[in-house]
Amino acid sequence: MPGQGGGASGPGRIPVSEGEYRLLQALARAGVSRGSLEELERATGIPRSSIASLAALLAEKGLARVEAVEEVEYKPSERGRRILEEGAPEERLVRLIAERGGEADLASLASTLGPEAGVAIGEAKRLGLIEVSGGKARLAVEPGEALERASRVRRLLEALARGGRLEPEELEALKRRGLVEESRRKRLIVELAASPLEVLSRVSVEIGRLTHEMLKSGAWRGQPFRAYNVRAEPPRVLPARMHFLAEFIEMLRDIMKEMGFREVRGPLVELELYNFDMLFQAQDHPAREIHDTLKIAEPREASLEGLESLLERVGRVHERGWGYKWDPRVAARLVLRSQTTSVSARLLASRPPEPLRAFTIGRVFRSDTVDATHLPQFHQLDGVEGWSGYTFRDLLGTLKEISERLGLEVRFKPAYFPFTEPSVEGYAHMPGGGWVELFGAGLFRPEVLEMAGVDYPVGAWGLGVERLAAAYYGIRDIRLLYTRDYDYIRSMPARRGW
Repeated sequence: MPGQGGGASGPGRIPVSEGEYRLLQALARAGVSRGSLEELERATGIPRSSIASLAALLAEKGLARVEAVEEVEYKPSERGRRILEEGAPEERLVRLIAERGGEADLASLASTLGPEAGVAIGEAKRLGLIEVSGGKARLAVEPGEALERASRVRRLLEALARGGRLEPEELEALKRRGLVEESRRKRLIVELAASPLEVLSRVSVEIGRLTHEMLKSGAWRGQPFRAYNVRAEPPRVLPARMHFLAEFIEMLRDIMKEMGFREVRGPLVELELYNFDMLFQAQDHPAREIHDTLKIAEPREASLEGLESLLERVGRVHERGWGYKWDPRVAARLVLRSQTTSVSARLLASRPPEPLRAFTIGRVFRSDTVDATHLPQFHQLDGVEGWSGYTFRDLLGTLKEISERLGLEVRFKPAYFPFTEPSVEGYAHMPGGGWVELFGAGLFRPEVLEMAGVDYPVGAWGLGVERLAAAYYGIRDIRLLYTRDYDYIRSMPARRGW
């Protein structure tokens, strides 16, 4: 090697890089030809990351072998660590009986040992350390021998904690009692094809970098340089990009903002007050049951403190409209939001000043079976707008503009939704795919606005993002929108078009 006096070139020698040669020299100095990356790092002082890459190059030339070995490690579990501190249950039992003269009442032992009394008595009987009769436990062997045998589990755990190796039957006994935890890790083992000195005798160093100093001093003359294939293609480096579903959502977000709508957000875990009650859905409506809505197990409810005025309005409208006694405890229950209209309900409850133009895009959750057209978690886009004099015609105009910005032709037909009246569905024509439902929309019912305390008309609409994205990308199985296949994700264009 230039400046290092080794690795002369010659016929039959295997060319290696300067880094590979330095690794072989370091292994020769340390007298090591095999070991894990960690062991070789300690022996040579070369970082393990460099050893791994250099060893892979040596392996390609037949000068080394690199093997991935899976190792299983055991260490005391939480229960095992407690035994290390306090002793095994059977050990404490034997000690208690010995302190009481070799015999003790079972009731007294159970009171002292607590929940572990059963385990202690069972293990001590299995080991032949005690006899039980007449409500008493008696030592069956001498106290010293009993303590020696009862402490065996603790001694095994101490040996394990120090890094010692146990016999298979000893380890199995600890595993049966849940006293050890198993962990697995992969280690790279590097082994040279021969001793480091012998490998060094087989190689010659090729210079991979021509420096200014070598040119200035002329040291480059007569030196072997690594051959380069000037026709080889450079590595394909792909720039980072978003997942194609995220890109589609950003496109929708850009359209809404360009039209003058501001984005609002809301919690994924929502009060039934906003998810259902504010949308004029009766508290005994079937959609609130567990087969449609995903309820939170703990905590089941949230505080309604500070919402007294809103609760009074909601209760009054529900009791007048539905003819039942409205229960605020039902409204306090927590669910995973089933519709982003809950965000619109929260916004209306804040009594925003007019003109109102807002939207939200977010995840919603339903109790649904996963198949090619259904997911239990998906995205919705919800929009609201309103001001004094706002009309149904204004709403249709907005929906038509959104459709045009998406590049779609839209048609409307009358529909029914619980919290809007009048209501429409918007259908978009997909090239080669016929008409597909795009929007559900309408003017918020007077009851909704009364509950919110809003005194001007408000239009609302929502669309399912995944269904639209699947049509946009030409995907028939909606599950592919969440694929983790890198090549499939990369194959999707950033902006496809219809």
